Amino acid sequence: MKKASSTLAALPLFVALVAALFAMATWAQPTRPIYPVYEGYVPNDDGTAVLVFGYYNHNAVAVEVPAGEANGFDPGPADRGQPTVFEPGRHRNVCLVVLPADYEGNLSWSVTVGENTEKTTERGGIDTLYLIENISMAYRRAKQVDTAAAEQGVCLTPAPASTRSQP
Repeated sequence: MKKASSTLAALPLFVALVAALFAMATWAQPTRPIYPVYEGYVPNDDGTAVLVFGYYNHNAVAVEVPAGEANGFDPGPADRGQPTVFEPGRHRNVCLVVLPADYEGNLSWSVTVGENTEKTTERGGIDTLYLIENISMAYRRAKQVDTAAAEQGVCLTPAPASTRSQP
């Protein structure tokens, strides 16, 4: 009889543990939006421009979204080498796209997680409202791109940022 009563006594503890594990698993599921961000552009002397993109992942975990319909650029191709793993939090300057001198149009990036589809501004091109000033990290990273040698129209991963002060 003692064995049955001790099993019954442990039942509420077991139920509470299972409920806690379920709640933790549900909380960690990537259901919150990921916001792709158009940071702006940097013009170059050769007429090209470097567009700078980042993102903000509102989930508590990294989320993988393969390039394509749920993680793509418009106009296409949808896969331009953009990030497919989105770490939690705000990440700036993760995708630099060199546009040719004769580019006329807008380039936008959208990401879908669950039922949430978020998209950068429709003005993701050469619009003076989005000109990046030369005092920012985005400007310095964009200027590191060798536009003569870089492939145009795809995401380039910027070099790691230096934490040293510039002389």
